[in-house]
Amino acid sequence: MHMKILVLAVPIGAGHMKAAKAIMQAIKEIAPETILRFENCFDWVYPMYGSMYKKIYDYAQKKALGLIKFFYGGVGVDSGSSRFMYNYHKILADRFSVLLKAYRPDYVLCTHFSPGYFSALFKRDFGYKMGIVVTDYYVHPHWVNREMDNYFIPHESLIDQIIAYGAKKEQVFPFGIPIGLELEAGIDKRAARKRFGLSRDRISATIMGSRVFGGEWFEVTRELVDFDYDLLVLCGENREAADKISKLRGRSNLKVLGMVERIHELIGTTDILITKAGGITSTEATQAAPVLLFANSIVGLEDKNEDFFVNNGAALKISKENASAVMRDLIADNEKMMAMRKNLRQIGKKKTAINIARTILSGSQKE
Repeated sequence: MHMKILVLAVPIGAGHMKAAKAIMQAIKEIAPETILRFENCFDWVYPMYGSMYKKIYDYAQKKALGLIKFFYGGVGVDSGSSRFMYNYHKILADRFSVLLKAYRPDYVLCTHFSPGYFSALFKRDFGYKMGIVVTDYYVHPHWVNREMDNYFIPHESLIDQIIAYGAKKEQVFPFGIPIGLELEAGIDKRAARKRFGLSRDRISATIMGSRVFGGEWFEVTRELVDFDYDLLVLCGENREAADKISKLRGRSNLKVLGMVERIHELIGTTDILITKAGGITSTEATQAAPVLLFANSIVGLEDKNEDFFVNNGAALKISKENASAVMRDLIADNEKMMAMRKNLRQIGKKKTAINIARTILSGSQKE
């Protein structure tokens, strides 16, 4: 009997979906006979829940970062195993059990804590094992619940943090955050530079905000437009921001883009990456190791990622107030840039998705 694995994610930012895809890719490579099913968890719970969650998240990124800090801080929850959180998700579960009855998985893998809660409600009824992939370099209480069998976390330094919320040490695997196997394999930098119109002999900098490109991104971009480099600005779905940025003038060779396919190729070839401190983006950066600058990260969540990378000498924080000064100092200090890139590369893990896949399939440890 082939193992049946249900992979659950939610479309809150691209990272959770990317992590799910990377692990499924690894499972198929190791054990192609495995029966895999991917689902957006929001499609199986109370219909309004997913759209409301997404709207609030996008609104908070643009206008009310304190909201996100409130929710991700735990909302008074000491652990994801709190009775309140179980009862709350029981009300919202809707057709989730219908999915489980139809598929009867042996293992449920979640790349966001929300599916972790819903899966925990029905574990006893269906007898599956559960695993969760922590996609940030910080553990908040919602990642942990008493039904979880495996916790896949980004780094050894987070083990004590997750144990403090109730995880057992033998359940915790510090394999890293999973990214696509193609990124771990490396890219053709020359081809990537050509694709994005970057010159061979000039420094390139890429500003990559969120999909909504809200907050202070325009002000940060305005501070960085007057340097002698190729400057790519990715504005996501925000056409208003793209129009404003296109009108900026400076010494840089400025190019404004919207949504970009094969974004890992750009991360893999740019010399300087200015971005929010999302867990997946930061992890993708560890592979090619550009000079990493963080801006406009979500307070209470991504700013914890910032702290992790900055404290490890692998990144710097910038704001509209200091962006120009930081960039000027960096470009003048090649040794500083090289040290940051080296430290960033050292944070990165190898074969993360493969190691997670092996643990799910056989309980084996890291290679």
